[in-house]
Formats: sequence, C-alpha cells, structure tokens
Amino acid sequence: MSKDNVKTFTTGEFAQRFGIKKDTLFYYDRIGLFHPAIVKDNGYRNYTFEQLDVFWMLQSLRELNFPINALKNYVNAPSPEKLIDLSKEQLNHVEEEIKKLEQIKWLLNNIVTFSEEALNAPLDVISLKLLPEEPILCSKLLPLKSELSPDEWFDFTDQFLKDAELKGPAYAGSIVSKKYLDAGVFERVDRLFVRRKGIKSEMKPAGLYAITYHKGPFESPKQIYEPFIQKIKEQGLSICGDAYEEYPLDKLAVQHSDDFMIKISIAVQK
Repeated sequence: MSKDNVKTFTTGEFAQRFGIKKDTLFYYDRIGLFHPAIVKDNGYRNYTFEQLDVFWMLQSLRELNFPINALKNYVNAPSPEKLIDLSKEQLNHVEEEIKKLEQIKWLLNNIVTFSEEALNAPLDVISLKLLPEEPILCSKLLPLKSELSPDEWFDFTDQFLKDAELKGPAYAGSIVSKKYLDAGVFERVDRLFVRRKGIKSEMKPAGLYAITYHKGPFESPKQIYEPFIQKIKEQGLSICGDAYEEYPLDKLAVQHSDDFMIKISIAVQK
C-alpha cells in the first residue's frame, strides 16, 4: 500500500482519541518513547492507524506508573517475548488496583445503603421481615471477659479488619449469641461481622427477623434490648437465633453521639 493511502491522524486528532493533550505526544517524542510515524517537510506530525494499539498499551502502562525506560525498551524494539514479559510484569499491579477499586466500591455502596436506610428507619418499633440468607465475614470469638478495655477492643477490631483485608470504615457489626440473649447479658458481644462475600464467609441464616432501630449513644445495650425483647414476646414470638447489631449512623456520618443509630436484627419464630 502506498504511504499516501495510509490512514493518518494529526497530533490533535491522535491526542483527542485518547483524551490527552498534544503536549503529551510532543513530550513522548522528545524523550524517545513514542514518535509520530510521519514528519512532513513543514514540520507537521502524523500518526497512523497501526500506532493506535501501541499507544493504547503504552498509556495503559503509564497509568500504572510503569517505568518509562522499560517502556522505551519495548516500544522502540518490540518483540513477542518482550510483550509477554511486559504483560506478565503488569498483571500483578493490575490485580492490586482492581482489589483496591473493589474495596472502594464496596465501601461506597455500604455508605449509600446504610445512610439511606437510616434516614427512612422507624425508631423504637418492631418490624418483621423475612430475610434471605446472606454471606458475612465473621471474626473469631471475642475473649471471654466481662468487659474489654478500649485498647483491647480496638486491637481486636483492627485485627479482624486486617484479616478480612479491609481498611478504613468497614461497617463492622456485632453478633450477640442466643445464649447471651436468653441470659439477659446484652452487652456481651460474641463476634464481629461484616456483610461481605469471600472464601472465608459463612451464611447468616434466612428466616423471620424482628428488627428495630434506636437513635442515641451506644453505651447502654440493656436499655435497648430489654424493651425490644419484651415487645417480641408480646407479639407471640420467641427468639430462635442470634442478634445482629449494625450501626447505620456513627461518627462517619454524624457529628454528635446523640444522633448515632443502632439497628438490631434478631431471628424469631412464631
């Protein structure tokens, strides 16, 4: 094919296809990373259709902070072997970026879900809902002590989040087992959990749940649980499973502890 019939792009057209500035192409040419296919006598630069794939690869790797010298080695003398090595080297970086983005997406979805739920929640009443089974990640059992110190609680929670490969606010909830509910020991948390699917997940059982929302500080579980359980019994229901505490509104969303919100879901049966 004659060069006169080859599809070409001006510097502006080529830059526009990739959403970059023309200066980026000038810079890449200047450092020897990516040259125009044609430089005319009048100094105008043109890029060919065949260069689109090469530049797409180059830009993708640059977005991952791939070293320019390594890219120059490939672009200026491409080979199947170099392309394979280059791709393998970046797969691990891509997987790490995907994992980070998935965690960010999971967190943002939680923020929207929990916040919208809290804004529409009826306070201090019982709602009965049939819930499907749901995957949750659970911590190991908390130490058998009457009360954990703030430092011990932080260390345990922090280790749980690390084991779950979570960073930052994770909307971790608490599980109060049925044996503690039956004994009236409402402040004794059995395990921590997050709503998350993973290879270590277990299933929160499907079934009928009594659900209540309460606004205020999280300091006195007894004042929340006792009237809640009394209302459950008044409706002819009995507790048949654990209680799941979640915190739709906490210091991430509101300024004062009086505006915190706790959600409690207890498995019940008629």
